[in-house]
Amino acid sequence: MLKHVLRTLFILCTVMAITACSSDSNEALEAKTSLKLELKIIPENIQVKEYKNLTISFKELNSGFTITQELKNTNVLQVVLPSGTYNITAEGSIVYADNSSSIEAKVSGVQNGMVINGSETSKTLELALKSGNSSDLILEEIFFTGTKTPQGAMYFGDQYFKITNNTDKTLYADGMLLIQSSFMTNEKQDYSPNIMATTLSAGAIIRIPGNGTMYPVKAGESIIIAEDAINHKDFNPSSINLSNANFQIFKEDSDDIDNPAVPKMVNVFEKMVIHTQGYYAYALARMPQGMTHEALVAQNTYTYTYNLTINGDVYPMDGTAVKIPNEWITDAVNLSVQDSFQWQVTSPSLDMGWTSVTTFDGDKNRFGKAVRRKVTGKTMEGKNILKDTNNSTTDFEHGVKPSLFN
Repeated sequence: MLKHVLRTLFILCTVMAITACSSDSNEALEAKTSLKLELKIIPENIQVKEYKNLTISFKELNSGFTITQELKNTNVLQVVLPSGTYNITAEGSIVYADNSSSIEAKVSGVQNGMVINGSETSKTLELALKSGNSSDLILEEIFFTGTKTPQGAMYFGDQYFKITNNTDKTLYADGMLLIQSSFMTNEKQDYSPNIMATTLSAGAIIRIPGNGTMYPVKAGESIIIAEDAINHKDFNPSSINLSNANFQIFKEDSDDIDNPAVPKMVNVFEKMVIHTQGYYAYALARMPQGMTHEALVAQNTYTYTYNLTINGDVYPMDGTAVKIPNEWITDAVNLSVQDSFQWQVTSPSLDMGWTSVTTFDGDKNRFGKAVRRKVTGKTMEGKNILKDTNNSTTDFEHGVKPSLFN
């Protein structure tokens, strides 16, 4: 009897000990942090008169925990969160002073990988005025991966951009800039000067030719800018015919293919080389009336610097880019690979998200796939209405069959 009682007591103590350990573990896993988050408008010279409303969303990267908070008439949020590493987005509207008047404007901000831990902490999230002109042409589809031949060789000349008129009126493509970012989404550096809040740093720029009324794009219709405007099926049966593209990217000082029947894009700054895994942002922009692309380059070229760290060694680096004011940009799309994405290389006022074809670098299944905007409905004429919220994460389908392959 005594042995039975002792054994029972031993089992109970063991269970209590295990329970205590489990409780301690759960408490560690459920550590909470009191966060004070200040939402700060950039650039700092914007005189905010009122924070009308702000919506802040948190997503913890390890657990998937999500929460959304609303703010009115304040830019400071107090919230208790499970400790962790968060992606944070914020959107809303403010009223700011402009000379003698007041202007209401949309704002947005993104911060990826923010560590929130300890019993309490204070953080700052930068907000920028939303840019982009929803009444102009947008990037509907980017086919950047290329294809494979039946023998398994990589084939790249069939890349293209599909640019669409998502409005209800005819627009003209003449003079539109197609821009590739200078910085890469899979390589974050501390670039100086840091001008991203107001400017896109362009590493390559090409321009649609025309005098202003040569290339109309009707409501709901599209134009194709091809890397090489040829029938690629002649060289790769798994590819497509781009000989009827609207425009071609042609590099004069290289061994490039020219289709005399297809107008050439005007090379404005550097060579545009389309990376087969994404890694850059692409944007459409309109220069101010009367500005030439020669003046653009002459007036807006700048030098940036950064420190490249390799195995603990630091190497001072520099580069040259062209500053494109955010207010010129009509649309922007950040591209990357899911496992190697580090940051968006545009202001969140242009694009609050990013999109991709594949999850990891070197994925051999990426070939023959594109990113394409989601369709939200049809017009009275049966044309697609494309999703355009300045957030490529939600606006685009990723890793889909390119439309020209259908």
